[in-house]
Order: sequence, then structure tokens, then C-alpha cells
Amino acid sequence: MLLAVDQASESGENSQSIGRNGEIPLRNFLNRYLPYTLRAETGHFVTPAGMLSPQIDIMILDARYPLLSRNTDGSILAMLHSVISAVEVKCNVRTSDFPKMWKDSEHIMAFAREAYEDFGWQSVAAVAFAYRSRNRLKTLSDKFFDVGMNSQGYLDLYLMTLPEKDQESGTDAGVFLHFEAGSRQEHVERLLPMIVPMHTVLSDFYYHVIQDSYYTLASRGQDFSSIGQQIMDYMSLSVDYTLVPEELLGFPLPNNKQ
Repeated sequence: MLLAVDQASESGENSQSIGRNGEIPLRNFLNRYLPYTLRAETGHFVTPAGMLSPQIDIMILDARYPLLSRNTDGSILAMLHSVISAVEVKCNVRTSDFPKMWKDSEHIMAFAREAYEDFGWQSVAAVAFAYRSRNRLKTLSDKFFDVGMNSQGYLDLYLMTLPEKDQESGTDAGVFLHFEAGSRQEHVERLLPMIVPMHTVLSDFYYHVIQDSYYTLASRGQDFSSIGQQIMDYMSLSVDYTLVPEELLGFPLPNNKQ
């Protein structure tokens, strides 16, 4: 996977081979190994009130829900209630990416708030996955935690491969950046920034996706009867989804409709 991303980046290939940010190899990997109860897709989701999310690199979805549409480029439109987590993918993450990444996590939580409480297992998780970093680990982690401390969102970062100068001899390790939080039943107070070394980042990311997804599904407790009712609610929406005015949300929404 790293070889494919590196070759495409160095040769200047466009999104046809790896996707805009390298999401295609990761999405293909997930769909190859995820259990059939889960699926990985790229695109948007829509809330029951008709709010359209920004473009999301990878959405982990509850496969019991149908897709609302699939576009010719392979992107999809999903129901908010089917979205378990939103993954932002970077080929080479840098400190300058973090303000937008944390702001995006706030936006995801704002959309999810229509159906779920903030910071609970029921809500939509925001995750970032990067193949490589353009900054040394200390610089990267300091900025990540500094921005996160002042954010109203929540974000975990998996870095697949550390810069060469941060690698131990003979290893090809990565790292997991995470805020250890208090009770998930209350508004989260960030307690401890954590830098967790990982020697098998892709494997650990895959494991966490499955484990956290099932915790979320258990917390939501949706049976087929409730899912059927939710589907009816979404199907009653107009095909031309109307975006909620920006002043009601407190942040700008994408200037598009589907």
C-alpha cells in the first residue's frame, strides 16, 4: 500500500490511481477485510432534516442501511444513521493540515448532533489516517495536540510511517495520536494527550475500526424495525436536498446540492 501511494505521489499521477488523498488503497483494503456488516465508501451523508455533509474520504457504514444513491465516479450518498465513522486520509500529513482537520471534526459532530449526543459511543467518530509525515514526530504531535486542545471536535490520528529520523534502527514503525478522555456519557474533558507507538499501524487501525464500530452499533441499539422506520423518514425527503442556512449552524456549508 505504501509503495502504491509513494509511486503515485512521486510520478505525479492524478486521483485515478490512489484517490485525491490516497483514500482508494485504504478503502479497498477495508472492503477486502471488513465483515459484511460494515462497508467503506466515499462521498456524502445526509441527515433526516436534509443537511448535506461535506465530501468525506472514507465513511464506515452500517451495511444494513441502503445507499440513497451512487454516482458515476463511485461516490455515494448515505443516511446519517448508517454512518459509524468518518475517516480523513492524507498521503503526507503536515502541521498546516491540522486546523482544517480539527475544524472538519467539529462539522461532522455538528451534523451528527441531529441524531446523536456529542462524544458518546452513539455518535459519528472522526478519524484521520496518514501514510507519511512531512514533519518530525515532536513537531507534528505538538501541533496536533495544541490545535485539538482548543477545538470543539474530537479526532484521532493514525500515522502509518514515521519520518526516517524518528525511526528506530531496523524498524518501520508508526504512531497513534489520541486524547484520552473522561466519561463518554458526559461532555468530554480532554485529560491526557497520548502518543502511542505502533509497529503494525494498518493492522491496529483495522482492529480499532471493527471494535469501535461494534461498540457504536451496540450503543445505538437499532433493530430492523427502527431501521425500517428511519429508511421511510429518509425516503420522504425531496431528491433536491436543501442545505440548512449557515447562520443556524455557525459554520459554512458546501455550496452544492444533490
